[in-house]
Amino acid sequence: MTSPAPLLGPASRLSDFFTTDEALAAGLRPRDLAAGDDFRQVFWGGYVKTSASPTYADEVAFALRVVPSAAFATEHSASRLLGGIAPGASNLHLGTTVRHKCKRDGIKLRFYTHPPRLVLVKGVWATAPPQTFLDLARSLEFADLLVLGDSLVRRSDCTPSDIQRFVADSSAHGASHARAVAKLVRSRVDSPNESRLRLLMVSGGLPEPTLNLVVHGTTRRASRKIDLAFEEYKVGVEFDGRHHIEQINQWNEDILRREELEAMGWRFIIITSSTLYAAPLDVLKRIADALVLAGATDIHLQQEWRRHFG
Repeated sequence: MTSPAPLLGPASRLSDFFTTDEALAAGLRPRDLAAGDDFRQVFWGGYVKTSASPTYADEVAFALRVVPSAAFATEHSASRLLGGIAPGASNLHLGTTVRHKCKRDGIKLRFYTHPPRLVLVKGVWATAPPQTFLDLARSLEFADLLVLGDSLVRRSDCTPSDIQRFVADSSAHGASHARAVAKLVRSRVDSPNESRLRLLMVSGGLPEPTLNLVVHGTTRRASRKIDLAFEEYKVGVEFDGRHHIEQINQWNEDILRREELEAMGWRFIIITSSTLYAAPLDVLKRIADALVLAGATDIHLQQEWRRHFG
């Protein structure tokens, strides 16, 4: 005799993402949603099953489906979808070209008078990198906005010139701030700490270094990419992060390459996160001293760095 199929609960009739109205229509009660074991609230009135493994793009797509007039991701949400690096945000940020107020806790809806340029990312429409950079200039500090610009260039086909041209004639709120930061956005920046270290150096009066310079030695091992380099003086500045400790083999290989380049006349200044943030003036002095010892002239430290690190 065949056993009867087990009865399925109301939740089985719901997709991974669902609204309060959809849950009630399926037979769930408000207290079922509030229990917190089987469902997680994404924003007010929107839930996801805890058994699901949604991506951030899935959450944004769900919000776009639920919020009337919302058509694309913007600001922090666009940045995250594009691979940009910005301070975390507790809300999903959506954009619209139709005036509409969104009162859902967990969602910020921004109105655009003119449709912004969009790109399709992971199945979701989002503001293009230059627009995202300009939008976040309204709220991000100089260093954070520089990190964002460098990371957007690193992870998309956007160039520093694209960002600079886009903000050049803008009259939007934050545009003057965006223009000041855009002048320092560069390609080939590998990490936020490299962006911040370069900002410290430039705002401290040091010449701007070359990013990720590849130096070829006499052996294969001696070929090395230097984070921030003053090639004329053979001075390299590198950020030594936690990943070096976690990848022992790579760390040992880096040490050997560094020793061989030092034998060729290169001098390396190694900066850690603790010294960058706790003692920025000491970092500047170490780099300045190395440049002077290498023959650089007209090195005079300036106080502008205190605006960003003081």
